Amino acid sequence: MSTLAPGESPVLSFRHMLSDAVCSFLHETGLSPADVGDPLSELVVTLSRYREEGEPLFPVAFLGDDLEGMLRVLGGREPVAIGKGPRTRETIQRALKQCAPLGQGRWWSLYLLLVPEGFAYGVFRTDPFPLVETPLERMRRAGERSLRMVGVLQLAENVIELRAMGGLYRHVFLSGARVEATLPTVAMDELALGLTANVLEPARGHTRDFYRRVLFEAMQASHGTLVAVLPRGSEGSPLFVDGVLLDEPIDMVARVMRYHETREVEAASAVSSAAQLLRGMMATDGITVLRSDGFILGYNVFIRHPESLSREPARVGGARRRTYEVLCAWVGRELTTAFFRSQDGAIACCRD
Repeated sequence: MSTLAPGESPVLSFRHMLSDAVCSFLHETGLSPADVGDPLSELVVTLSRYREEGEPLFPVAFLGDDLEGMLRVLGGREPVAIGKGPRTRETIQRALKQCAPLGQGRWWSLYLLLVPEGFAYGVFRTDPFPLVETPLERMRRAGERSLRMVGVLQLAENVIELRAMGGLYRHVFLSGARVEATLPTVAMDELALGLTANVLEPARGHTRDFYRRVLFEAMQASHGTLVAVLPRGSEGSPLFVDGVLLDEPIDMVARVMRYHETREVEAASAVSSAAQLLRGMMATDGITVLRSDGFILGYNVFIRHPESLSREPARVGGARRRTYEVLCAWVGRELTTAFFRSQDGAIACCRD
């Protein structure tokens, strides 16, 4: 039986396990673990639940040794240099402090460039339009392996995606994040599939991409979300007892396809404004209601819970989780898909 030496602290740390895993990933990318293993580990840990003034921030960060190549692959423009520092944890912390507040939404991303004196860091402009691929999407699609670069994104609190070129990636779970839990990207892909199940190609793919990108942004900003998807042609459901159902549902397929066919400024504005409207709807209390043919129907909608459910105080989860369970019971009947995200980041999707 081992004992502690006098004055020795009984501290257990798993940091070395993360560092080993990060160094192994870097070795596969062609970047030197000796140069950036410890700083990248710091970036992963810090971004896993990054906050400024108590508010969560979700910057996307890219680390590499070729800024021109990085911008080319990621579709980035107009890099703005912010600072430099040695390859240390302190430089990573300073870079995030100075750049993370600039990198909200899809307007700007953070870069960390390997230079002889350490890291040069700053931000570069990206296209926030919801019908344009995000930098991470472009990186996931890129097949080349010659460019040495790593992308870091928080998928959920304490869940990080590490992405490199040529399809190489890792999902890192930290501080109690459940490995068996559904990844946010998987659940949102399922919801996007449900929202376009009755849309014909090529409109289906374009509309699905729109919903996938807007949903991801909404999940980062929202305090929690419920979504119910009705079958094609439905205008409401006897499940709903209160809420706002639009007199004229918003046809996202028509908006998306008008842009793809015309590329007009007004068509782009119609898509962007609908994306912002949907993000606002999903930030309200209650259920956002959509349809399997791509229409937006309403928001702030509530349902009546079965009496038997309300009598079970020992059930795990709050009101949003219990409402999701009711919605799931109606999938295949009144609904085609139900989606749930809790305030603490738990996420699930049930689809017919």
